[in-house]
Amino acid sequence: MRMSSLPGRLSSRLAEGLGKGLFPGGLGIYALLLAVLMLSAVFVPGFAATGNLGNVVTQSAALGLVAIGQTFVIIGGLIDLSVGQLLGLTVVLTCAWTDGRSVMLLPVAAAVIAIGAAVGLVHGWLVNRWRVEPLILTFGTLSILQGLIFAYTDRSIGRAPVELGWLANGRLFGLPVAGLVLVAFAVLAHVLLTRTRFGLRLFATGGEAESARRAGVDVSKVRLLAFMLSAIGATLGGLLIAGRLGTGYPNAGSGFELDAIVAVVLGGASLAGGRGSVAGTVAAALLLGVISNVLNLLEVSSFVQTFAKGLIVVGAIVAMRTRATAASAP
Repeated sequence: MRMSSLPGRLSSRLAEGLGKGLFPGGLGIYALLLAVLMLSAVFVPGFAATGNLGNVVTQSAALGLVAIGQTFVIIGGLIDLSVGQLLGLTVVLTCAWTDGRSVMLLPVAAAVIAIGAAVGLVHGWLVNRWRVEPLILTFGTLSILQGLIFAYTDRSIGRAPVELGWLANGRLFGLPVAGLVLVAFAVLAHVLLTRTRFGLRLFATGGEAESARRAGVDVSKVRLLAFMLSAIGATLGGLLIAGRLGTGYPNAGSGFELDAIVAVVLGGASLAGGRGSVAGTVAAALLLGVISNVLNLLEVSSFVQTFAKGLIVVGAIVAMRTRATAASAP
């Protein structure tokens, strides 16, 4: 591959990654979200109530933050299974260290975000320096973080400050504050992916890491930043969950890693790297929130909900594989 042709190819890959959704045409996830919203409003009693719709956004916000962070690593051809337990650790530490004291909120929030960034830094360093497989590495970190949580406490601990509760559950001009936080983070992430050199290099690294390296891209730095952004997204989600629960529940992060990966894949990202978008991820997180809300309103068991999420991710992967095979066929 000629070096002079790389920028054009990278730009094409970026445009392709930002434009495609789960289904052909790039609008599949948005059409699916709209269809589910319409069907739910018609057939599920109470779903279309303003209060319930606000609850859907509020309950989806934390997953959206975690999934946006996961989007960075998946676009870069990586994966981070530790985000759920990192979120759980954030919930426990935030409530334990603040214990309801408003004056402690900002320093504790800064501390847990720093801890998250440090976890991402370690992930990036191990992947870059020792070529550790991200799937195995972050699965190991998941276990380490879970062990730390239960070594610290095996029961709910502390209290969240009232300001954090308002951030997670409150309304501003009638709009869910947690939804506004999600929008703000999504806009920043979108700009980072689409308007900076880091974003272009991340797509290049996920698509063709060796070609990107030969073209002068610092692949190690890109991967390091991707892991740090993933961890920061998890800690931000943890802060919202802490405010929503009001106490440091040790199992608060259980299952978030799967839900985040489902959201990213449904949003159009490729698990092989090089494709994805923040908008698609947020739409998919909202879709999962709607589905969860509908199942709750219909009083469906949480075990069935977990089963349904598994079916969704398997179906999404099969759909992507089918589309990729069709696209490569002569």
